[in-house]
Amino acid sequence: GTSGNLQINAKKQIGRHFRNERLSHFLLLRLPTIVLYPSRHILRHRKMVSTITKRSVYLVGLLIVAGSSQYVHSLPGKRLTGATMNRRLANMEYAVRGTVVIAADRIAHELSEKTVKHPFDHILFTNIGNPQSVGQKPLTWPRQVMALADLPDEVGVDHPKAAELFPADAIARAREIKTALGGHGTGAYTHSQGPLAFRRNIAEFIEKRDGGIKSDPSSIFMSNGASAAIQDVLTALIADDKVGVMLPIPQYPIYSATIDLLGGQKVGYYLDEEKGWDLNMAELERSLKQAQDKGINVNSFVLINPGNPTGQVLSKRAVQDIVKFCSKHGLVLLADEVYQENVYDDNAEFYSC
Repeated sequence: GTSGNLQINAKKQIGRHFRNERLSHFLLLRLPTIVLYPSRHILRHRKMVSTITKRSVYLVGLLIVAGSSQYVHSLPGKRLTGATMNRRLANMEYAVRGTVVIAADRIAHELSEKTVKHPFDHILFTNIGNPQSVGQKPLTWPRQVMALADLPDEVGVDHPKAAELFPADAIARAREIKTALGGHGTGAYTHSQGPLAFRRNIAEFIEKRDGGIKSDPSSIFMSNGASAAIQDVLTALIADDKVGVMLPIPQYPIYSATIDLLGGQKVGYYLDEEKGWDLNMAELERSLKQAQDKGINVNSFVLINPGNPTGQVLSKRAVQDIVKFCSKHGLVLLADEVYQENVYDDNAEFYSC
């Protein structure tokens, strides 16, 4: 759209560009305030241009809204189809949302509608880590804090009965969050790296976890979940179709799917199942050399620790070996450590890269 308001004779202008009179009337009646023209048409009509600032003359495309199939059929053929879409997207595979899950959705619908009989009465979805869907109770305190952070002060942290409804530490944390957000609330945009106060909290966590090693808040980028961070970093790394990224096999498929979408090369290295899915340095060297012999420019290495989906926790020595391997070959190390609290082996201890 534009930054200014378009004051136009909508019926007259639409009629010029659509031979279907009923369609032009439909657009005028149903959508009087959202009418977009190709920029060349705007530039032809001085009367229209005079009402728009120079900055706002950036209309692209054409918005067509039809209420029934009779209008759709009068329009040109579809531009976006399975045949015309981005082939990288079409060929991308994301197994945890793929064929098996689609079949499970269909069967779950059949069970719900009782259209097909099955020898069971429900589907248990375990394709993704979704513990609450299988009965785990949600954590209370984070929800209390977020509720207070989302609510206006007068019905939240400053409400006369807030202390009766929420614990004192939840109220205190909500006040800290509101202050960190500059008093704008949780609905406003923040710094592109995330609010500085939150990044300082993250830096403090890292310093405490890693025995006092300093962490710089200005080097921390918050993201909308781990998947968004993975996509951002891989987008920066994969400059052309010769770039390769080393991936563990097996691995969580967001990596392989994103690399396919960006047109990069997957360079797999196998985990040793016989040794509890441990890493083998000889296997890493083999995988890298094989890719380089094919002309692939390997520039990065993905480490998932604790493993997903394998669950293994690497020893301190193994983590050190991987860091040395990446340093030796000039590889960017993508350390996926989101499950660092999920250590279920009493004899294992998590070490960050």
